[in-house]
Amino acid sequence: MKGPNVNIYKIQMAYFFREKSPIRTFGLISSLYAQLKDVFKTEPQSLPIPDEAPEDVPRCIWNDVNTSLTFNKVRLDFTFNIPSKSNWKQLLTEFNKKITVAIDEQEIIIDRVGLVSELMSADSLHELLKEYIQINKFNDAGEANISWLESIESYNVWTYFTINESKDINKIVFDINSLPECKLADQGTTGKEAMDKCAELLKGKMINVL
Repeated sequence: MKGPNVNIYKIQMAYFFREKSPIRTFGLISSLYAQLKDVFKTEPQSLPIPDEAPEDVPRCIWNDVNTSLTFNKVRLDFTFNIPSKSNWKQLLTEFNKKITVAIDEQEIIIDRVGLVSELMSADSLHELLKEYIQINKFNDAGEANISWLESIESYNVWTYFTINESKDINKIVFDINSLPECKLADQGTTGKEAMDKCAELLKGKMINVL
């Protein structure tokens, strides 16, 4: 059966650092700025955090209209909106290369990656799901959520459907993560390669949503 006509509009990329990695805030900011200064029209903001602060407290925030970046001593997150008619995979590939170059310059090991994408559907997801789900209360509902998990190689792929007819919400989210127990460096895989693999899995899910 033909899947819904979807358009991807936002992507979040997450890079999880090896535990107890020596994160030098100003060094990482400098490397990221060198790579992303043409992407952002703003300057990164270093936060005055004492060394004894919890590791998950943000050390840097860098926000712009269509992009945002933050990192702590555990992970780095980069989010970008996708303008209409833009090639999402090309943008993801370019950003992934720039970010991993900066992380590699600081000799930080990436143990795991995650990719979350948000998509809007031009077709009614509720009507599509009714052909698969024979539950009257679901089919008659004006608001519904459904999700499922697939394991593909060393990655978990979550699919979330969010439907709210009164608010005209017709959204799909794909959440793709490399498995925590399969640490990338131990598998001989770089963070860049793992994120590119997430992008390939996302491309496949967009073609074959159900």
